[in-house]
Amino acid sequence: MRSAPVCLTVLAALSATSVAAQSSLTAGATAGAVKLTDQRSEQALTGVVQYQARPWLSLSAMPSLVHVSDVVSGRSVASSGAGDLPVSAAAFHGFASPGSAVIAAALTLVLPVGNAACGLGSGNTSLGLDVGAGVSPSRRLHLSADASRSLSGLSAQSALSAPHATAVRADAGYDISSRWRASASLGADVGAVDSTQGLSRVLGAGAGYRLSAPVTLTLDGSIGLAAASPKWALSIGIGSAFAGTSPVSLSSPLRRLKTTFAGGVNRGSGGGKIGCR
Repeated sequence: MRSAPVCLTVLAALSATSVAAQSSLTAGATAGAVKLTDQRSEQALTGVVQYQARPWLSLSAMPSLVHVSDVVSGRSVASSGAGDLPVSAAAFHGFASPGSAVIAAALTLVLPVGNAACGLGSGNTSLGLDVGAGVSPSRRLHLSADASRSLSGLSAQSALSAPHATAVRADAGYDISSRWRASASLGADVGAVDSTQGLSRVLGAGAGYRLSAPVTLTLDGSIGLAAASPKWALSIGIGSAFAGTSPVSLSSPLRRLKTTFAGGVNRGSGGGKIGCR
């Protein structure tokens, strides 16, 4: 993925330009790597373009470039190209309360623009649902929880979650200063076990640094807590939009990681399809 640094620079510039031109349009870019299994790994460059259509409604799209590698019959194979394209509509409601409580829900439609014959994307259109809630017990402390699952198809879930399970997350963020926020997340897949992909449990941590309003630099990582979990994941991002599919828990490391790998492949076997460059 030699084009990744160039694309990251371009998307970051677009983010700053779009904010200056129109406050309702924001953008960001994230580059990341994940070790899905002992044999399979993925690198992704993902952009987020978000439009605030109403005070309570946001629309977003997340294009990505993906490089996936695997070991099949003792031979290393790899594929590179565009991943599937998630587009989402998210609605939220904030309560006039001391805890600044908010609830949100989002529908995400994943368009199969990736080359499934090469192991990039699922090859089918899918639909996913995301719901969540957040509260700030104090000016510095922010707590949230959310759940997401595929309603149809496979790829509405991130590569970090089992396709037929419900992914649940609990998050805590703390404002160390006016520019720094530290966050921690605990995530788990619950429900039916997929035939190719077991249920996952992961622990995530991250940090965000506000460069200048509203542009933020983020660094996130996670480690697997179960045999079926991705071994580790790491991402770095810049921009003014990192929401992904819900306005709840924007500072969640696991949510930002999920967004990074939303257009890629799952952890299932499927290695025989990989090998196109």
